[in-house]
Amino acid sequence: MANSSDTINHLGEYFLIQKFSSCRAPCVLFVANRGYALRSSRESIIQHFIKNGYCVILATEVDSDSRYLESLGAVVEHVNFSRGGLSPWLDMRALLRLKQIINRYRPTLIHNFHAKPVILASLIGRYLLSGEVVIINTITGLGHAFVKGGIISQVAGMGYSLACPRSNCTVFQNKDDKSLFIRKNWVDEKRAMLIIGSGVNLTQFTPNFQPIEESRPIQIVMLGRLIWHKGMYEFSQVAEHIRRLHPDVRLVWAGELDLDHPDAVPEQWLSSQTNFDYLGRVSDVPELLRRSDILLFPSVYREGVPRSVMEAAATKIPCVGFDVPGVREAVRHEITGYLVAEGDIDGLTKAVLSMLSDSELRTQMGEQARFLAENEFDINKISADYVQTYRDFGIDIPAFG
Repeated sequence: MANSSDTINHLGEYFLIQKFSSCRAPCVLFVANRGYALRSSRESIIQHFIKNGYCVILATEVDSDSRYLESLGAVVEHVNFSRGGLSPWLDMRALLRLKQIINRYRPTLIHNFHAKPVILASLIGRYLLSGEVVIINTITGLGHAFVKGGIISQVAGMGYSLACPRSNCTVFQNKDDKSLFIRKNWVDEKRAMLIIGSGVNLTQFTPNFQPIEESRPIQIVMLGRLIWHKGMYEFSQVAEHIRRLHPDVRLVWAGELDLDHPDAVPEQWLSSQTNFDYLGRVSDVPELLRRSDILLFPSVYREGVPRSVMEAAATKIPCVGFDVPGVREAVRHEITGYLVAEGDIDGLTKAVLSMLSDSELRTQMGEQARFLAENEFDINKISADYVQTYRDFGIDIPAFG
């Protein structure tokens, strides 16, 4: 008589067979750290593949965002990518899990986002499927590893130097990252292309067309996870200066705690801050932005192009930030906001004070920011560029839009 463990194993095999049998159509695989990255920027591409008869597999964390994409018809396969540093045991488990997924579905296209998916899925995908699969990598920024430097940065560089030559194309979101990879010989220039940012939904992020209540205080906002390299300390310092001169101005930070990240901001430090309000993870970001006047973005995280800056631009909000890779792609100095030298807290403060003292300047910069978003950050344009890239490498999918 079979024991309960055997029964559970047989049931698991049964459901895997049922899931696999629903994907006899050609398969494409998207690999990312979290479901949010796929839902926020790639939902329209995923829907485009599903609409045109493909089975779309998502190798990512099982969360509310990946479950939402599953409700649209995608198949979610759980992979735990340890974020923020080296974790040999977890990284090996992720590699073996990807091997299972790729062997099971044998996709015609693998598109990877974030460092570990790019490195691990490129290596195992090319090893298992050889020339039968098109592999596209998107470098969404270099993040914690390259800001911190040291052994983590060196290992990441080695990983990229192995993975990128095994992909058909590596897409960069800003010019600095592309130049770095070419200079380091991690990627052949002929296999590197530039698609600025992940895009923003211009119909979702719209300006506030209603008159702003005279009684509402000016609000300065920051959107980002609570890690130091996102600029939490710098934000607190600017907030202290601003509140001393303008006690009626409200400063808020919205974003999720990430206590597992090696660069996480401790809750104890956060609770001690009195010059700004921490809102937690906000479900309605467009509404928060519509009720804000300035984006203060002191991050040095090496993102591709920060989503928060693009979303603020679409909402006609000027930005003050450091002149660092990614941010400089999304802010036009003295046109849509101000860029100051990295680490210059006094410069950030002076730029914010300049905006606070001149409502007409804020309005003009906001108008130019929306114009920039419409011309460069429209998610429909970004999605069309990616679909055309797939087509250029032989994937049989109609043009987007």
